[in-house]
Amino acid sequence: MKKRFIYMLLFLVPGLFVSLLITVAVLGVAYGALWLFVFGDSTWPTWPEQVLSGLMPTMFFGLWVIAMVGGYAVGKRLEATPGFDVRHVWLSLAATLLPIGIALLHQLSIGNLGPKSDSERCSEYCSEHGYQSSGMPARQSGEQTCICHGSFGEAEITVPIVELPP
Repeated sequence: MKKRFIYMLLFLVPGLFVSLLITVAVLGVAYGALWLFVFGDSTWPTWPEQVLSGLMPTMFFGLWVIAMVGGYAVGKRLEATPGFDVRHVWLSLAATLLPIGIALLHQLSIGNLGPKSDSERCSEYCSEHGYQSSGMPARQSGEQTCICHGSFGEAEITVPIVELPP
């Protein structure tokens, strides 16, 4: 197999994740700019969603194709050199795992992955037992309790945090 095709495949997988991250970032910036500078909190027309919904897949696939074309060009340029550099496979693997790692670390840092916080456990416990809302004492108080409130906002039950399910 020619190097140009091998390098196109080496750029294929990392290009997928990198183009996905770039597309999501641009989508967020586009919606943010439209919200800040154009529509604000007013009712939005339907066309921005339709336009962005059409542009984002186009951008994603365009960036992915650019990555593959870049790999093809690099491979074609390296065909004159004999042998295959294994470091390039490791670089491709690192370029694949880095965006995935960044996304996972981000989700871990904001609490979507990993153990639930005490306030989440308290909220779920109170909801499952039919209470209207939940609350916890201030952190400075030193109390480790979950307070479930009734329909009028009064505290109906207080449960120690250690007794809540994980």
